[in-house]
Amino acid sequence: MQFLCLGYLNMDQFDSLDEDVKGAILEKCFAQCRPFRATGKVVTEEGLQHKSLAKTIRPRGGAPFVTDGPFLEVKEQLGSFFIVEAENIDEAVKVASLHPAALFGEEYGFGIEVRPIQ
Repeated sequence: MQFLCLGYLNMDQFDSLDEDVKGAILEKCFAQCRPFRATGKVVTEEGLQHKSLAKTIRPRGGAPFVTDGPFLEVKEQLGSFFIVEAENIDEAVKVASLHPAALFGEEYGFGIEVRPIQ
């Protein structure tokens, strides 16, 4: 069974950091990705570009209506995603718990949501 794992962060807070601080955080994250990927359970993993580059499509009168920006205006934004192959959600959570967003960045709103794929 596959699970979609969504990585969140407070993008405005992260954006406000000095480039040196951001670089140090990302370097730590990249290092943590090695044991995360070594589980052999990660099907795919990608970071997302900045929320300012997002487009949202909603139905309006039976036609798609496109606006700039993310789907929801919330403090924590989607920053990455990955798919885990696991026997059940408990195993998926165990694997996702090795992702950097589950271990670092509490002060920047890092977090992971794990959802079964139909």
